[in-house]
Amino acid sequence: MRKSYAAVLSLFIFCAPVFAAPFDLDSAAAGDIPQFQVPKPPGPVTPPGVTIANYTTDETFSFESQAKPAMDARIAALKAAGLTTLGGRVVPAGNDYSFVIDYVPSVKNGAVLPPAVIVDTYKNGAAYWRTQDADAAMKACSANFRNAKVAVLGAYGYSEGTDNFFAVDYLQKNLLRPTQEYAVKFQYYTGGKFTFESEAQKNVPAYLNTFKQAGVPAIRGKAVPREDGDYAVQVEYVVKTNSFGPRPQFAVARYDSRDVFPFEQNALAASKSGLAAFNAAGVPPVSAVSRKEGNDYSYSVDYLVGNIYQQGGTIPSVAVETYQASETFTFDTEAKKAMEAKKAEFNGAGMAVVGGAVSGSIGSYTYALDYIAKAGQPGPYLPPR
Repeated sequence: MRKSYAAVLSLFIFCAPVFAAPFDLDSAAAGDIPQFQVPKPPGPVTPPGVTIANYTTDETFSFESQAKPAMDARIAALKAAGLTTLGGRVVPAGNDYSFVIDYVPSVKNGAVLPPAVIVDTYKNGAAYWRTQDADAAMKACSANFRNAKVAVLGAYGYSEGTDNFFAVDYLQKNLLRPTQEYAVKFQYYTGGKFTFESEAQKNVPAYLNTFKQAGVPAIRGKAVPREDGDYAVQVEYVVKTNSFGPRPQFAVARYDSRDVFPFEQNALAASKSGLAAFNAAGVPPVSAVSRKEGNDYSYSVDYLVGNIYQQGGTIPSVAVETYQASETFTFDTEAKKAMEAKKAEFNGAGMAVVGGAVSGSIGSYTYALDYIAKAGQPGPYLPPR
């Protein structure tokens, strides 16, 4: 019986928790003090919240009672553009009054967002001797953009020395990389050329309507002076963006024709067929220009190319590729006949031919074809030479 009792007592002693053993703090060494596992405090906690920005304006009003309705109208315009506003206040501006509006400069994905757009300017670089020639090319170019369903904000001519040029301002989508949050950004577009400030101010509604038709909420428009002493219209608008940068919907590419002509007017006349060839291929042409080719002339066609964004980079939706015939011909007439036959084959296969030419000398003629290749479309098989 005593042995059993001793065994039970021994088992109790060994199984008891260590901190249950009595000890004298005055006589205990540091190693004898029981060590407790104290849980580590959690890391710093970032409280939820948003950044608040201020929308300001250079507008001034003689009386506070005038500034308040203008502020309310601007708050309504910002809300319509997809911004979250947090009220505003009228503030002194010298002897006058202005206003400040608080807003949230970021928006979550899935919320009502301002559009993602980019304003670009196209210039074909061609110099025109006569102003009317530049104006005609400008109107044709603007029409080509509109035919491609691209919003044109404005077009204008300008001079450098004795030459005349033109430019077209247009709007395109910004194919932003998807993110959980986007930033709101205010931007300004300035266009038009007017002799008098009142004339520019009169055209403000037309510019605001152009942005509205393009689906871009314009916040405000006003007349501003130009560097040349005339006046222009400035439009304030808002877009969404993110930290990955802009990704334009398309780019402008240039095709140089192989045809040569003895006179520039012949090249310009032929360029119309070049524009038509691109249009027939479903590739929107923008403008055509003549260019010097040795002692002769040729032409080039600018056209729109859709940008396809992938993990490894950007690829064009279309491109002009060249098919070089592997056979040779004794006479150029034979080469031309073979070229026309090959052209029909390409067009029948959906690879529209936009140009071609015979080259070489007697006894050794060949030809080349320029055709439209679209993304995902295989090119022709070229046998080894």
